[in-house]
Amino acid sequence: MDKRSEANRQTRVSIARALLHLLGSKEFSDITVTDIVEEAHVARASYYRNFSSKEDILVNAGRLIMDDFGKAIGEIEGGCLSYEGVVLTFRYFREYRIELLRLHEAGFTSIYERLFQEYVACAAKGRIPRGMLRYGVSFYTGALFNVYVRWLENGMKESPERMASLFYTMMAAAFESVGTSFMESDKLDKAVGVHRCETVAEER
Repeated sequence: MDKRSEANRQTRVSIARALLHLLGSKEFSDITVTDIVEEAHVARASYYRNFSSKEDILVNAGRLIMDDFGKAIGEIEGGCLSYEGVVLTFRYFREYRIELLRLHEAGFTSIYERLFQEYVACAAKGRIPRGMLRYGVSFYTGALFNVYVRWLENGMKESPERMASLFYTMMAAAFESVGTSFMESDKLDKAVGVHRCETVAEER
């Protein structure tokens, strides 16, 4: 990559990160181009050279979030299809709760669901039977993302571990009901155990 291309890439990253940072304190609709370029420390012309709208930035910002997520989960065997990966998924997206809540309220949740689905589709190859890959991944990511959104809307009162045990148990049962399972039995046992222990504690 030549210096000019790299400089342009860095500008796009700076603008995307600036928008994410601003979402921590302002509503999406209230953020102006001036706010973004000042936060990113770039020229206004650089903004218009790289993006046509704030919505365009959201896609780029979403890819940054997913790139960081991929690095964080890359060392976990099975990625976000494993129990530990699901725990990390809930932990990671909790870090972006303010920004994602703002975007959810502004009606842009689908952007991040699609990017998350693209990521999982790549990670799932070889773990979900090819005949089920397209729809299986859509089923899995849709369920995980929508559980996350409901958790987000409810103020994230439960721990990431609690959410992961609930989700992993439900999804394992769903996939087993159609004759396929990509979830490790020992991880499932662990998730079920955590779920039962926490349920007993809540009842007390």
